[in-house]
Amino acid sequence: MTKADFRIDDDPFQARFLRWYGASPDQSRIVFQAVGRIWTVSTGGGAPARLTQGDGPFEFSPSWSPDGQWIAYTTWDGGEGGHVWRIPAAGGTPQQLSTSPSEYAHPVWSADGSELVVTRGSGAAARHRSATQNPFWELVRIPANGGDASHIVTLSGSEGLLGNRVQIARASWGPDGRIYYNGGFRSGDGPAVQALRSIRPDGSDERVHATIPNGDEFVVSPDGRRVAFNEGDNVFWAPLPPGGAGGDPVELGKSNAALPVTQLTTEGGLYPRWHSDQVVEFGSGDRFYLHDVTTGVTDTTRIQLTVDQRIPQGTLALTNARIVTLEDREVHESGTVLVDGARIACVGDCDISGADQVMDLSGKTIIPGFVDMHAHHYREHKGLIPRNDFESAIYLAYGVTTNLDNSMWSQNVFASAELIRAGQVVGPRTFSTGDPLYNGDRARQNRLTSYEVAEQNINRLASWGATALKQYLQPKREQRQWVSDIARRKGLMVTSENNDIPYTIGMIMDGQTGFEHPLTYLPLYRDVSTFLGMAGATYSPTFIVGGIGPWNEEYFFAESEVWLSEKQQAWLPWRQVIPHMRRRWIRPETDYSFPFIAQGMMDVIEAGGIGAIGSHGQAHGIGSHWEIWMTESAAGPMGALEVASLHGARFLGAEQDIGSIEVGKLADLLVLNSNPLDNIRNTTDIQYVIKGGIVRDGMTLDEVWPTQSAYGEHWWVNPDAWLMDDRPVDVWDRNR
Repeated sequence: MTKADFRIDDDPFQARFLRWYGASPDQSRIVFQAVGRIWTVSTGGGAPARLTQGDGPFEFSPSWSPDGQWIAYTTWDGGEGGHVWRIPAAGGTPQQLSTSPSEYAHPVWSADGSELVVTRGSGAAARHRSATQNPFWELVRIPANGGDASHIVTLSGSEGLLGNRVQIARASWGPDGRIYYNGGFRSGDGPAVQALRSIRPDGSDERVHATIPNGDEFVVSPDGRRVAFNEGDNVFWAPLPPGGAGGDPVELGKSNAALPVTQLTTEGGLYPRWHSDQVVEFGSGDRFYLHDVTTGVTDTTRIQLTVDQRIPQGTLALTNARIVTLEDREVHESGTVLVDGARIACVGDCDISGADQVMDLSGKTIIPGFVDMHAHHYREHKGLIPRNDFESAIYLAYGVTTNLDNSMWSQNVFASAELIRAGQVVGPRTFSTGDPLYNGDRARQNRLTSYEVAEQNINRLASWGATALKQYLQPKREQRQWVSDIARRKGLMVTSENNDIPYTIGMIMDGQTGFEHPLTYLPLYRDVSTFLGMAGATYSPTFIVGGIGPWNEEYFFAESEVWLSEKQQAWLPWRQVIPHMRRRWIRPETDYSFPFIAQGMMDVIEAGGIGAIGSHGQAHGIGSHWEIWMTESAAGPMGALEVASLHGARFLGAEQDIGSIEVGKLADLLVLNSNPLDNIRNTTDIQYVIKGGIVRDGMTLDEVWPTQSAYGEHWWVNPDAWLMDDRPVDVWDRNR
């Protein structure tokens, strides 16, 4: 069976998911973005140097000026919005170019360097929303010396440009001063597809040049003769017909194209740009490429950026607490956990005479932090990740110290994981599969037509930081076997979307680690549970969104007014709480299937398998607890805590460092005000969340140790949305 087995160390790490690569006009230096900052490095290698200084808003999408003297970039900071900037390429003082805050991305210089075209959002931040929630984007022109933006064209969501896994459209300059960009095209009554459009800088004479239905990130060479694009997270180029379409435009793509299409990468390629008429540049992971389409020669630079993790200094003693270790179910009714840096140094009877900080936790209970193995919560921001990110923070506030997002846009999740690891964003320790291995060809996926193609796709994801793979209903058994065999060789875990029992048994026979979502045959009989358990399979039911009958999340919507939770209101935009959680169906409790699902999972565990919790992003934060509470219906309190922490660590492949309270493991701990062994619902009674030895308040996430500092602005909160009064809706008009 495929299994991951890796260490979570405390050492500096090599950044693996770099973004927005670009070479200087003389090709001597490379600019790129990583862990929220802009860096430059020699094309000959060496240590990258940060271009900017200070601890301001995160920086994105750098771009060289034509003369190589300047680098333009954008910033984004949640509620403050963002701006367009330029900075001398040798470093220095940045100059703000934009005059009004908004969501900005992808500044592109004109050929003469006099102005930039930038993609600008509709102002979602002013409405307490993330960049993903912009109903439209627009291309604007900004003078290179700064000034007001001039509108060029609006990019509408009806054209299919605003999905969670679609790159924010980026312009490119072509001949005659025309501006090319990703747009949409609809032929007759057919669906809208991605298309390459162009327009004059004044917004006139819009043309459609080609459709690329499965593509993204279209960029045109300066002479207008070629187009590069991304499909299946690889880079391609094709000749571009002159002019524009009067009727239906030509279709391009790696399959069934009307013109020859050349594939430049097989194991990943992002952010294509034309460095000249003949040379296209792009990157993948920690590698940057310059490819000459006339000679076929590719120059490669590996970028080695070493990033420090935030490891607390000093020792912390947590004394007089009940300690539920989950190590062979051992419980200390009154003991100490001694933390040295990020790690547990002693459990039980400890010498605390040399501790730098002592916290008396009399009457409280310490348990391991939770490991949510199916947490979809990197959907927002379109890659423009803010420092204060509610999607990450809410999970940590609810005690999830480690998670796996097992089906997420790579450009969101891997960048977020590195920011969290570097201590730049507060959130759970994050692992991911990146984009799933779906069947078929799309912008983020490729049909697995052979063992070689499967390995290319897996190599791409692994090079970006994946520790696991999500095999998503590949239709042929040989395809599923390819994935398992390759993952076994590379030390990756393989999870999968569940199907019927024959399909699931076949997946486990072929070596997959586990499967997600409930088996719909209830109750689960001994022949199946014994087979799965003896195989060592992981059953991750994701109770919330499955089972026969109604989804089990509705049980909790019915029994509680979760939308009135102070914690939910503090850590989520109101539109994600109301109306989503403000709904109630009253049914007999026997309509809900979670007790049967839980019993099936426990039967698999008792036969030698593993379980897991997975909140699926349905109810951020609190959903992880609902999973634990549903597990308890068959496992009891201790068994439910084991599934929530220890089993998740085993499934992930990180049991050596997380999952239980043992000497040498990371200090990922929850301090509860009440005992979950008495009542499992006490898991939400959180006083402190401790991740890697850093102690935070369980409600506010303000840091308590080793420093005392506030979390910061909750820019997504709109207090007016939570008012409970009877004022008429036109109260503000009446008061004028």
